[in-house]
Amino acid sequence: SVQGAANFAGLGSAFVDVFLDDNAVSPTLVSSCMDTWSNSQAKATAASLLELGDDSFNGTGSEEQDDEGLSSSLQNAVESNMKSIQEYATSVIFDPKIEDGLYLVGAGVRKKSVVKVYAVALYSSASVLTAASSPAALRTAARSFDASTPLTSFVLEMTYSASAEKIGGAIADSVKPRYRGSASDISVLESLIIEGVNKKGGQATKGTTFRFDCSEEGVTVSVNGSVQGAANFAGLGSAFVDVFLDDNAVSPTLVSSCMDTWSNSQAKATAASLLELGDDSFNGTGSEEQDDEGLSSSLQNAVESNMKSIQEYATS
Repeated sequence: SVQGAANFAGLGSAFVDVFLDDNAVSPTLVSSCMDTWSNSQAKATAASLLELGDDSFNGTGSEEQDDEGLSSSLQNAVESNMKSIQEYATSVIFDPKIEDGLYLVGAGVRKKSVVKVYAVALYSSASVLTAASSPAALRTAARSFDASTPLTSFVLEMTYSASAEKIGGAIADSVKPRYRGSASDISVLESLIIEGVNKKGGQATKGTTFRFDCSEEGVTVSVNGSVQGAANFAGLGSAFVDVFLDDNAVSPTLVSSCMDTWSNSQAKATAASLLELGDDSFNGTGSEEQDDEGLSSSLQNAVESNMKSIQEYATS
């Protein structure tokens, strides 16, 4: 209940000094402020909040500049929430975002008996992030290949050495029972993998990376960052997704990681904001006033989802 105000010039500043000057009555408060806002994510959050209150969001400058600046700030604010994932069984670290605007959904390990063959990460769209509430919903979204999710990628990093033929054959054998097309289509995929490994000496040694970009057209294969080519056959992209996301997924820990990563409230807020950022409401649909209001609101939510409560350690 507000008791009233002592409205005298300089009194507010003096009160601030009680807690923040060189003889502050609570040194731990000052230390807490420094510690809380000194890391890179906290700085990004603070910068976005500052920009949110800037004149650039209040009608200053051209409409195009305002929209571009606001969208860029929203993108930065939301993506500052994203974290890399260290796959626990192999210690392989995957970045939170890769080219083509694909976001890290989760990471797991592929085992054969007790051997950890490779670590694998799933990258896809914001729609897939929001669908990571159940394995079935995740799989459906990742293989939809619609306007919201034209591409789903799997990045593999070898943690065990294997020959070109062995790794190519193993991946091909996993795809075969899930694909309804010709066996020769699988052979094309297998050949791309083998050819890529042969270019680096014929052995997929520890640290070798593969990227499989799955789409409605098929699967594009890259080895150590070099594109080998594409096996463009209808249904092959979906079959490849199923290798990792169906009921008999070769890496159950990947599916679990996707669920765990995107099930908490902050992750859900991040995913929802990323999805809204790509929505038509930010691309000229609706009135200017509605667009500005929706974009500002989304930015506010995205930035504030970074903020955490603090439990003062001495008093709990």
